[in-house]
Amino acid sequence: MRKIKGLYQKYLIVFWTIIGIGGVFFLWWFISFLAKTTLFPGPEIVIPIFVAHLGEAETCVAIGGTLLRLVIAIALGSIFGIILGIISGLNPAFRAFIRPLIVVFRTIPTAAVIYVVIALLKPMFAPVIIVFLVAFPILYDSVVTGITNVDKSIVDALRIDGTKTFRAVTRIYLPLSWSYIVLGFVSSIGLGMKVSIMSEILAGSDSAAGLGQLIRDASTIADMKNVLAYSMFALIIIGLIDIAMHLIKKKIKQSVATNN
Repeated sequence: MRKIKGLYQKYLIVFWTIIGIGGVFFLWWFISFLAKTTLFPGPEIVIPIFVAHLGEAETCVAIGGTLLRLVIAIALGSIFGIILGIISGLNPAFRAFIRPLIVVFRTIPTAAVIYVVIALLKPMFAPVIIVFLVAFPILYDSVVTGITNVDKSIVDALRIDGTKTFRAVTRIYLPLSWSYIVLGFVSSIGLGMKVSIMSEILAGSDSAAGLGQLIRDASTIADMKNVLAYSMFALIIIGLIDIAMHLIKKKIKQSVATNN
């Protein structure tokens, strides 16, 4: 009986999710119908163009370019976030020292950073640097939170061998902080994808293919049909990332609840 109830609730959530997606498309159509302008075409115009772009090499290259820069930025953010997070988690003095830098990274306006990066470096590097600046504080905070939340009795026991030894970090601190690290990782991917596309649009570089570049090129000639069609690719990719993120978070919470 419990299994049947669980399946019913699961399919009910899927049903209402589909209804919600349909509601979004209806709202899109309704607004375009009221606006009656080529600057905001409805789904009946944009969806066929989106389908036509599916098999184009240019679209595949653009999606691949955006995802590649996202992977590079997340990888760099993970390396620096984990290393500095471990040091900060074990050393309160270093944590206090680096806190102002983390606050700056977390609060600095994205658009301002893009223009500074463009002025100092090539525009094609802007998306990677911007996503890194977004992902790094999230991953850093996740590691610090995980390490500082390790049970005090375990920390006291480790003091006999030295709490800051490499063995203690790899065998005790990181495994016990793993759920925090994974949550930070998946959160940074979802946010990083959105920021990556925005930075591609603002950077204005034709030397690096990406979805942001296609959206920008279409917007310069007021081709709103293609702007919305290419935006649909970004929405689908971000949606898939968010779904994966939700499933991973759910599994982590279940495993934590089971262990407790």
